Amino acid sequence: MSPSTRYTVTSIVDGFPGKSASHGAFGWSSAHLALGSDRVVLIETGPPSYIPLLTAGLAAHGLTPSDVTDVLLTHAHWDHLSNIMMFPRARVWIGAGELDWARSLPDDAPFMSRLHIDELHRRGDDVGRVRDGDNILPGITVIDTPGHTPGHLAYELDARDGPMIFAGDAVKNVYELSTGEVDSTLDRTASQASIDRLRARMSATGALLVPGHDVPLRWDTGTAQRVRPQFAQIDFFATSHHPALDRSITDGSA
Repeated sequence: MSPSTRYTVTSIVDGFPGKSASHGAFGWSSAHLALGSDRVVLIETGPPSYIPLLTAGLAAHGLTPSDVTDVLLTHAHWDHLSNIMMFPRARVWIGAGELDWARSLPDDAPFMSRLHIDELHRRGDDVGRVRDGDNILPGITVIDTPGHTPGHLAYELDARDGPMIFAGDAVKNVYELSTGEVDSTLDRTASQASIDRLRARMSATGALLVPGHDVPLRWDTGTAQRVRPQFAQIDFFATSHHPALDRSITDGSA
């Protein structure tokens, strides 16, 4: 891929590392748009609540969901693939082993959406089933990153401002890249090895890493740093003007 055709990458939604003990995972995952010379690539689709955010993010670039040519999925959890049906002309890419594993699970398996997993299987050869080292599109390479799920993958992308790695939930946030300690993994040892692999790749190439639930990160002399502040704004559904109820919360400390 020549420098003139490298991808221009923008964030549609910055992920946020939040969860609730009483209401389960928020599912606020990262979603990014990568524009190439002839490709409109969406990296992750987020949970169902992202539908208006994705539509607005595309519209800001003069695009509609029908313009998306490719959707890259790091793994099969609901908060990363739940909007695949928004993109009728896109080829969806997912790990071959990941999809096989997801289909083997019972219907009540945590964090899975049987509807969307079955839809990917139904599409057959129209879904790109990828493996470690595959160059699935010009300037996009697959990296094997198991642990969080058995067939989890990351994608390294040749971006205009330098290489970027979309790590999904192999690295969910700045804490995991910093420490190598992971939350919510099916294989802790494999997850730690995947983080080591991604750190080494970042050191070798200077790549930025986009976590599954945080803003992009740098890895500089053994230290993980956010490239911009992390925040989430939360509004209450309240009609009262009582100051304790009718307000927004901005959290800049996560």
